[in-house]
Amino acid sequence: MRTFKLYLCIAVITLSLGLSAQSNPVYKQAVEKGLAIIDSAKSVKDLSSALNRFERISMMYTDEWLPPYYMAYADILSVYMGQKSEKALENAKTNLDKLGSFEKADKSEVNTLLGYYYMALIMLDPATNGQKYFNNVNISFSKALEQNPDNPRAVCLSAFFEQNLPEGLRSGKDFCTEMNRAKELYAKEQKSVEKPYWGESFLNMVSAKCK
Repeated sequence: MRTFKLYLCIAVITLSLGLSAQSNPVYKQAVEKGLAIIDSAKSVKDLSSALNRFERISMMYTDEWLPPYYMAYADILSVYMGQKSEKALENAKTNLDKLGSFEKADKSEVNTLLGYYYMALIMLDPATNGQKYFNNVNISFSKALEQNPDNPRAVCLSAFFEQNLPEGLRSGKDFCTEMNRAKELYAKEQKSVEKPYWGESFLNMVSAKCK
């Protein structure tokens, strides 16, 4: 009986892996649980738990780009939550580089996350990294917006970064106009495991002064 159960378990896993991930309930449930941990994270430890979960998913579903994407996101977010770790950002960059080999990866989302990564590098050491990575941030967000002008994460983060630049380096876009447009774009998004949806809480925080 035990042998039969073992074979049945193997058969179920094999069939699950054979399905496309988007239609695979095992994959979708695993990603949903990982995203739920990130969405409710209160500490770096919570993010580490999510990262470990996505690492396991990535090992099982090697053709899917979202698990390494969310691994990179969790590492980057841990720095914004107070972990002053260059190692976390090194790990994030490794996963961001991997995303270039995924044909199905949403290039606008990848470049947005790359810009967010360079912003985290600057935050770790503004005096050294500000001038060093300023162009990387701009280039990443510019590419993201070219690839999808209606990406709310790219719209929001690009405007947020620009408002903190000296006047002569700004594009002339109005901060609150861009933030309100990002809000409208977020409102149209449907949260799902099929594409990134993060960033709305950050938008609400930084755009509090806009009416």
